Amino acid sequence: MVAITKNAGAFVTTRRHHNNVNVMELPRQWAKRYVLRQKLATMDSHLLRDIGWDVYEARIEAAKPFWKA
Repeated sequence: MVAITKNAGAFVTTRRHHNNVNVMELPRQWAKRYVLRQKLATMDSHLLRDIGWDVYEARIEAAKPFWKA
């Protein structure tokens, strides 16, 4: 089980130079983002408040495509 918090860094990646991108790691990162965003989309306002998100921020994050950090 993955803990979802606003400051977990699951949604933020650092910018890398093109020659340092680990292509084998990208699908894993994308899958993780997809799952976390789907969970955010299904949470109610009480759960979102418990993890430090408001409904508006959570909906914006959940609407992003998996390949965008």
